[in-house]
Amino acid sequence: MRKLLIGLVVVVVVIVGALFALPLLIPSDTIKGELIATIEEATGRDIRIDGPVSVSILPTPHLSAEGIGIAGLAGDSDAFRVDSVSFGVSLIPLLSGNVEITGVTIERPQILVAYDEDGIGNWEGVAETAAADAAPAPASNPESIEDLIAAEPAPPPADQAAGDALAALENLTIGRVSIVDGTVTYSDARSGTKETIEALNLDIRMPEMVGAGTIDGSFAYGGVEQKVSLALAERPAAQLLERIPVELTLSNDGGSLTAKGTALDGTSLIKGSMEATGSSLAGFLKGYGVDLPDAPAFEAFTLSSPLEVDDASVLLSQFKGEIGGIPLDGALQLVYDRPTPGIGMKLAAGKIDTALFTPKTVESGDGGGEGGGGGGSDGALDLSALGALDANVDFTASEIVLGSAALANLAMDLKLAGSVLTTTIRSVEISGAPGSGAVTVDARQPAPAISGSAKLAGLDLAGLMALAGTNAPATGLAGLNVDFQTTGATVDQLVANLKASGAASLTNGALTGLALAEYVGGDKSADKIEDIDVKVSFPSLDSPVSVDGALTWRGERFTIAAKGDARALAEGKETQVSLTAKSTRLNLGFAGTASPDGFGTGKVALSTPSLRKLLAWIGQPMSGTGGLGPFSIDGTVSLEADRFTFDRAAFSLDSSSGLGTGAVVFADRPKVTAGLAMKVLDVTPYLVASGTTARKGGNGGGGGGGGGGGSDAPVDFSGLKAFDADLNLRADRIIADDIEIGKSSLTVKVAGGKLNANLTEMALYSGSGTGAVTVDGAAATPAMAASFKLAKVSARDFLADAIGFKRIEGAGSFNFDLQAAGKSQSALMKSLSGKGAMAVRKGAISGIDIPKMLKSLSINSLLGWQPGKDKTEFSQIDATFTVTKGILTNKDLVMAGPEFALQGAGTIDIPAQTVSYTLNAQVASGKKGQLKDFAVPIHVEGPLAKPKIYPDVKGVLENPQGAINQINEITGNILGDTGDKKGGDKNKKNKKKDKNDPVGQVLDLLKQ
Repeated sequence: MRKLLIGLVVVVVVIVGALFALPLLIPSDTIKGELIATIEEATGRDIRIDGPVSVSILPTPHLSAEGIGIAGLAGDSDAFRVDSVSFGVSLIPLLSGNVEITGVTIERPQILVAYDEDGIGNWEGVAETAAADAAPAPASNPESIEDLIAAEPAPPPADQAAGDALAALENLTIGRVSIVDGTVTYSDARSGTKETIEALNLDIRMPEMVGAGTIDGSFAYGGVEQKVSLALAERPAAQLLERIPVELTLSNDGGSLTAKGTALDGTSLIKGSMEATGSSLAGFLKGYGVDLPDAPAFEAFTLSSPLEVDDASVLLSQFKGEIGGIPLDGALQLVYDRPTPGIGMKLAAGKIDTALFTPKTVESGDGGGEGGGGGGSDGALDLSALGALDANVDFTASEIVLGSAALANLAMDLKLAGSVLTTTIRSVEISGAPGSGAVTVDARQPAPAISGSAKLAGLDLAGLMALAGTNAPATGLAGLNVDFQTTGATVDQLVANLKASGAASLTNGALTGLALAEYVGGDKSADKIEDIDVKVSFPSLDSPVSVDGALTWRGERFTIAAKGDARALAEGKETQVSLTAKSTRLNLGFAGTASPDGFGTGKVALSTPSLRKLLAWIGQPMSGTGGLGPFSIDGTVSLEADRFTFDRAAFSLDSSSGLGTGAVVFADRPKVTAGLAMKVLDVTPYLVASGTTARKGGNGGGGGGGGGGGSDAPVDFSGLKAFDADLNLRADRIIADDIEIGKSSLTVKVAGGKLNANLTEMALYSGSGTGAVTVDGAAATPAMAASFKLAKVSARDFLADAIGFKRIEGAGSFNFDLQAAGKSQSALMKSLSGKGAMAVRKGAISGIDIPKMLKSLSINSLLGWQPGKDKTEFSQIDATFTVTKGILTNKDLVMAGPEFALQGAGTIDIPAQTVSYTLNAQVASGKKGQLKDFAVPIHVEGPLAKPKIYPDVKGVLENPQGAINQINEITGNILGDTGDKKGGDKNKKNKKKDKNDPVGQVLDLLKQ
């Protein structure tokens, strides 16, 4: 730089001197040729003068030349060119040996400073070029940037030729120099850089070359007009051209920069101090080719520092200032006399709020043009800028605010050398958590390589989310320890080639805002997961990611473990995953394929000690209290967008178990289609839950306590409206309350809240049967219907399980077709209607011996028999019945055996669980065992579970003697001779009651 300035002065002096001297010595017609020769000899460069040279002596000397060009020594282009130079000289001072130039005008000068691919400048001489060839500059490397700040430039060698040329300036006086519309161009073929200063207009007033002077003017750079002002104080000697006191000010609408000091003092071009201030840093720097956004951080600014500029560098040894209210201090050195320009800086900043760097207005656009984000039109990354500069930066900041997050006590290094950028975060605190990390970008190859690491511990997750620019409702303490590397010429390649390993953790975490309350009955606690303690680890991005830990949801603590391919999920691909979640309420496991949208296929295992409690916990409570207890499922399942399928899934619920294959199609009303193979299907709990289980009593002889009527609690079949179903079921055993059915086939269809079940095959109680059940849960009043045909079943087992009556044995057939409607069990029983029939063959009635009972008739029998341990064998029982409003009516009961026959009719009040029957009996008598009619009907009355059985007392009263005679005939005079008038009269006379008088006892009984 120093040589360049001296060279420019020498060129101007030679041109001026030649233009002044030649007209005095040489005729004007040869002036042009001599002028060219003189300048070439003095500069060693090719000179051309394209225009005329004019000279006039009177009235005052005036000289001018047009189209002067001086070639650079290292190239063919002109290094210096002017359209015209003209000046006037005072004649009288010449007589005393002094030169007084009244004015110099240089119009449209053009100065070119150029460097070729080898770094050779067009202002350098041949000797310098040879030296450069002999000692090529070393390439940049990381070590070469360590001294960017501390480097002390070596003193330049003395330039005797320049001193001699400048000695002539001692006796030179210049009144005014005007430079009009000049241009200065800098180009560097090594980096492709080209910068131009245009519209250079300067007014130079320097009466004496050793005295004070001023330079004022303006120029345009980057389309922005700049003002320049330079004040020079008196200096020791003109021929030295050094130690010049100067004050230089550059200003534009955004601000100003003032440098004060001594120019050309030894090794320095200028040494002193600088001060910059202004209202808009962005506006000020725009005038120097630096574009900054219109943001608060780039508004008002101040900066001051000692300043030293030499041929090799610019040094701000200790600067202080503020930019957008951010306090700064440090040191800066820009080194340009090296193979690659370098910057060394130590910068300490106070609090930095990144919001200050946000542009006030965002211009609409296409997001950065073709190839956006620093890439070319083909998407390639362009990191060539990393090769244009070397850097060594030590940066610290007390605090950096990023939205609601903050980084504290940041200390980092940035080193750039040979297109390799290494950024190292020595330390940082994020919400009180310490961290560190490093990133290296190697842009030496066409496909850049990026590698690095990051470590954090105890980081507040909310702060991390804010740091990432998201407002996720997550809290907790996060940890991170990750190493990564990748290569690629495009962003897509960088992502595709990314390799990473490490672990992340979260402790005391919480996740809110889940919007799950509406799915679990409005429980607001469902919107939050608490006490999250998890660790995520991955040996590589190609290996499965493992997640282990625990969390709490709605008061339930879960331990979780998961494994899956995170890269595949990030790329939107299906991948193998496994998951387990365990709590006291639920155990869940899955292993199979999954996709980012949550769909997949695999093996699932789920179990819970109470499905009812689990459903209630997740906001799907079921009515009733029975059933839906222990539940498990284990099998292959598949989840798609519109359906859930399962294949040979083993399941159990309460006492039911089996295998199933089917699908659940999601819709406003889901539909279940399945085939089930059940070992045991126990529907008892659900009969209890719906309130339809029959009430049975004790031991069946009557069988229990009776006293029915049913519960008034509402029955609820509305759950049938929640889904549709089409099921085919085969079961080894079906249990319905106390009814047990063997191997059976069942089809079930549910549609619109109505259930239709058909038992196409049914083995039960050593017999078989078919049946159908319908339930209408869509109607305002629930309705049920059942139709069954049973053959060769064990009457005792069936009746015992069905109605709790255990007295009848034998093989029977039962047919019934019943309907009921009601909102409670009681209403259902009271509305029961229909018909049926039964037939039992070759059996027995336990607890009573009917022939013996009749033959051993005593007065106590008239008051009611009680069951005992006897048994009555029979050959048949036949009956048909109808049911109306819960009352079963039978008119054709027939029961027959070897020693008796019964015919009867009566009713059974099912809601009240009472019976009222009248039987006409025949009993075998005599040696031949002929059947004879029993004297009076037999009544069965009372609770169904424990009725009273007694003869018709009214018949006895209507014809007491006839009844007794008939009973005696059947039983062998068991009642004695009631015709003894004597004894009778005697008793009557004595008014004493004969204890052996049965008729009297009956009459007395009725009078009570």
